[in-house]
Amino acid sequence: MSKKEAVEAIATSAVASVENSQTDTATPPALPANPDIETVEFDTPIIRNNLTISEVNINKPKTGALRGLSLADLLKVDVDTVIKLVPRVSTPPLTENEVAALDPADFLSISTAVVGFFASKDQRKKTRLEAETAKAEVSPTA
Repeated sequence: MSKKEAVEAIATSAVASVENSQTDTATPPALPANPDIETVEFDTPIIRNNLTISEVNINKPKTGALRGLSLADLLKVDVDTVIKLVPRVSTPPLTENEVAALDPADFLSISTAVVGFFASKDQRKKTRLEAETAKAEVSPTA
């Protein structure tokens, strides 16, 4: 094999290798969602100073976050109880006044996220579907 043929063979092999690596590259699988965090997107964002908060993460409450609250009231989605709990479990942290001033559809979404952490996985799926249906009924249509 001549020097020219050897260079061409190496070049052809390199091109084939690059083409194969490009076609073999697969999109990595999406990371599983954290079951201890529920993201709620607001229909009506919160305006805090110059900051617009359009979504909030609700973290699964630990026992300490539930101090002074009635679980029965929380599971009944008692407004005052939810208003007290959300600042303890939200990221960014919302104030009680901000939670109290939420659009009713947004309050329902946050309440559903909080209460959902007390249900089994199957119950959570069912509750999420019911909440989305209720939110669609409450939200104005475009």
